[in-house]
Amino acid sequence: MNDRDQLSRHLWLLREQMEQLVCALEIQQLVLLNQRLRWLPMVSENVEHIIDDIRRAEAERIPVSRRVSRVLGLHDDASLSELIEAAEEPYASSWRTTRQQLVGLHQEMAELSTENRELTRRGVAATADVLRTLGGDLHDANDTYDPTGASDRIRVPTQRLDRTG
Repeated sequence: MNDRDQLSRHLWLLREQMEQLVCALEIQQLVLLNQRLRWLPMVSENVEHIIDDIRRAEAERIPVSRRVSRVLGLHDDASLSELIEAAEEPYASSWRTTRQQLVGLHQEMAELSTENRELTRRGVAATADVLRTLGGDLHDANDTYDPTGASDRIRVPTQRLDRTG
């Protein structure tokens, strides 16, 4: 298999993994929206595993992409757009389609991550308020994911419950 075919295969795998991540983030959102929090650790772990798989696959794709870049007369870190412009058919059209799909999936992931972070933040804030009302405190800081897939601490604004109503 030549390097262009290997790159095509890696790009296809990345698209598949990103689709899996969008699905996992949607499931996470459903769990949060329906307050089925007993499943949240399992769903979040699944998101982490998929992100790890993507990182490993990207580490394998980079050397192949660099070899293709060199063959096409580009710098080692050429973008997929640059590779598309320099490649011949059928690679150019195949990579162009894949790139469009990747951009769309990336946008979906960013939106879902933002929405899930907000749902989680609201849930943590509500829990903290209930615990404060009961005389307790929320000791365990929860993590969520930012649009890049990195783990991020949830910042909980202070809210008070009105017990007079």
